[in-house]
Amino acid sequence: MRPLLIFLLGVLLVFGVIAAAIVLSRPSERVFVVVDNSFPMREVWNRVPQALDAIEGEAYAQFALATEKGLVHSWQDSFTLRERTPYAPCDFEDIGAHTEAGEADARALITTSGSCSTEGLIDWRVIELRP
Repeated sequence: MRPLLIFLLGVLLVFGVIAAAIVLSRPSERVFVVVDNSFPMREVWNRVPQALDAIEGEAYAQFALATEKGLVHSWQDSFTLRERTPYAPCDFEDIGAHTEAGEADARALITTSGSCSTEGLIDWRVIELRP
């Protein structure tokens, strides 16, 4: 009985070390997300946290968050979107100007229909929340 117990503990230890090595050696991705904070987003603003949660669940990553009006936070392990109220017209002209946009492996924009055009956003994933 004792040799079986020693064998099982050894197997458990080996698999635990392998699992830890896999988790620790996974490359983390940097994802930069911009949330449209303009008037048209008022109708869908309550769904923005769900969209951010979905992005967090997709990858082992660090996240930076901004609105088209400014940076909310730089790289961290999860999104922190403080209470905001959508205001003013949108302007996606300078959303790629943030340092984090250049450092990111992936870039995403959360917006809605009726907001600004997203045609000029090359290499951006556009998540459109519909009213």
